[in-house]
Amino acid sequence: MSQYQLLKKINQIRNMARRTKPDAAWVLATRSTLLMQAKNSQPTSVVQRSSVFKEWVKFFAPLFSFGKWMRKPAFSIAAIILAIFGGSLLSVSAAERSLPGDLLYSVKLATEQARLALAKNPQERVMLKTEFTGRRVDEMKQVAAGSASDRGDKVIQTAEVLKRDMHTIKQQLDDMQGQSSPETVKETAKMVDEKSNAVVLALQESKDTMTSEEKVKVTEAQAAASDTSVKAIEVLVETNKTAGDVVTDQDVADIMKTHNESVVKTMAQSVGLNPDTATSTGSLSLPISNKTMTSSTAAVLEKVTEAQKSFNEADKLVSEDKIDEAMEKVKLGTQQAFAAQKTVEQADAVADQTAVDQQSQNTGSATSTAATSTTKTTTSTSQTEDKTLNSNPTTTKPAP
Repeated sequence: MSQYQLLKKINQIRNMARRTKPDAAWVLATRSTLLMQAKNSQPTSVVQRSSVFKEWVKFFAPLFSFGKWMRKPAFSIAAIILAIFGGSLLSVSAAERSLPGDLLYSVKLATEQARLALAKNPQERVMLKTEFTGRRVDEMKQVAAGSASDRGDKVIQTAEVLKRDMHTIKQQLDDMQGQSSPETVKETAKMVDEKSNAVVLALQESKDTMTSEEKVKVTEAQAAASDTSVKAIEVLVETNKTAGDVVTDQDVADIMKTHNESVVKTMAQSVGLNPDTATSTGSLSLPISNKTMTSSTAAVLEKVTEAQKSFNEADKLVSEDKIDEAMEKVKLGTQQAFAAQKTVEQADAVADQTAVDQQSQNTGSATSTAATSTTKTTTSTSQTEDKTLNSNPTTTKPAP
């Protein structure tokens, strides 16, 4: 087909489109085919680039035979990526290594959404999203280890993306319950609980080099991850009611105990307690070393005690086979624990800001004092010079 014939064909299609309303999937497929034919009819000197483009076409070609997939947002996302970067796999690889604040970070997130849209079943979507939360943790560690002036903004952005990811996983668990077998639900929920607890502990480690203000944002992300763990436990509790032979009472008791101990350990580290002796059933009234506790000891210890009490009651209720009531205590204890964490870190942030303001004020006062002293010295020197001139006037001899 010559170029003239090709253009004529395109015009015919456009005229038909004005008179009819064809299926959107057919329009997309026809347009892609015609554009590719037009591209291939033109000479090119970049063979490698063309080869990469063909590999992308080969990858997506099987999907174009299914109309339902063609209506997915993933294809428009992939098309945008392909158009912007000319199909360069190197660009996609660079996006995978990008961090919050980088130019390609939005491409990285868009690629993740495309993968989710192409997932075959609810379990695969949950597993993918859980994998992406691991990326967020790695990003947080890299950002926290940096010393850029905008590190605080990057920490906040990473924490916000992680919180959204965790919220999505909770929704995916709801979707999976009615569409998957009890065995699949059990396997997936236990995986989510394990990964969520790992996220909480990993974020705690990343706080070592952070400012108090940054820690507050990371604690919010930890709370979201722990809440996702609670959701996974709730799913197991519901499955236990309908498939007790798959999810046993012991399974529920074990996962609740693991969750409670993980939360207590994180809380102990944040409020200045000894995490090695802190458990969900032990006492947390230990010596306090955190600097903030001197000014807000009562409020923090009250929240710590409330969380400890809730977890103890949960353990007791589980032993009495009152699973639903125990679940409520686990949820309450988790909220109380992270509330105690946030109280400490917010007080730290206020104390740090107060210290900065005081230092700035002291510096300003010192500068003002120095300037005043300099002015007085200059004035005194000027006055002394005037007195000297007045006491020794210059005698001018008359001209002859």
